[in-house]
Amino acid sequence: MKRLMVITLGVIAISGVLAGSAVAAAPTNTTQPSISGKEMTGSTLTANKGQWTGNPTDFDYQWQRCNRSGESCGNISGQTNDTYKLTDADVGNTVRVQVTAKNSDGATSATSKVTEVISGDAAPRNTQKPTISGKPEVGETLTADPGVWAEGPTFSYQWQLCDKNGGNCKDIAGATGKTYGVRGSDKDNTIRVEVTGKNLVDSTKANSDTTAVVTSGGSPPPVGVGGALSISAVTLPDRLVISQIKFTPSIIRNRTQPITARFRITEINAGRPVSGALVYALGVPSNRVSVAGEATTDGTGWASVRFNPLRAMPLKRGAQLTFFVRARKPGENPLAGVSSRRLVSVRISP
Repeated sequence: MKRLMVITLGVIAISGVLAGSAVAAAPTNTTQPSISGKEMTGSTLTANKGQWTGNPTDFDYQWQRCNRSGESCGNISGQTNDTYKLTDADVGNTVRVQVTAKNSDGATSATSKVTEVISGDAAPRNTQKPTISGKPEVGETLTADPGVWAEGPTFSYQWQLCDKNGGNCKDIAGATGKTYGVRGSDKDNTIRVEVTGKNLVDSTKANSDTTAVVTSGGSPPPVGVGGALSISAVTLPDRLVISQIKFTPSIIRNRTQPITARFRITEINAGRPVSGALVYALGVPSNRVSVAGEATTDGTGWASVRFNPLRAMPLKRGAQLTFFVRARKPGENPLAGVSSRRLVSVRISP
């Protein structure tokens, strides 16, 4: 009887140790941290730590400055409180906060989304006028550079058709992207781009110089000789095709390595690569990787999109990370015209 009691007590003690080990864990973030406040120099932002499991007993904060695209983030020295007062150094960039939750078993960090581009406290000022690159030839693609601006604006574009002397400029309907495919109707005219810089104070417009007079140019290179077909030359009944996909890494093994997806866009009939097409990719569901903007295909028909894995991405052998991919022509309805859509996936194997 005494021996049975000793064994029983031993089993209870071991069970208690195992039970304690099973529940011991560092905190886990279940709702991403967030930021509130006016995104303007001189204003104060406040960090919301988000939701956590694991009964954290302490939280640390680290504010980070990123570029206007939300990349190349780095710690802002000395900014480790739950509030941060924006400075002139933040204007034209974005900001995020990293929250670290701690308990007796460890520490875990989670990062907020970046803010919008931080505004200056005065109306935008253009200090170097916008420019246009590309050949002013029918079938070619022109690309706008917004120029240099003060006070941290975001940009929108309006392409305009002018006469051969650069006067009588009028908006081209639907031509509001950063790129523009030169059309047959543009021949013997000139083109310029109007850039609008907008921040939390006001908006300001600035115009590029006009291009040279638009010419018909040469014929596009035949299939197999090289050179992509300009997106401006792709019209119904032709359609875009997402013909090739490459992921780096080809197999996802962790949540720390960024994922680069490359998509090649061709047109459906001759299978020629298309330059100047806009490619958008989104993780499905959307909480598994970061959200990226549209990318433009290059002279070989390829566009690259970079994603950062998020905590919700499963790390299970045999799992798949799925993306919705769309290719479209600038200025057209994303769900109509020559656009194309496809679901693709990459394997997860930790």
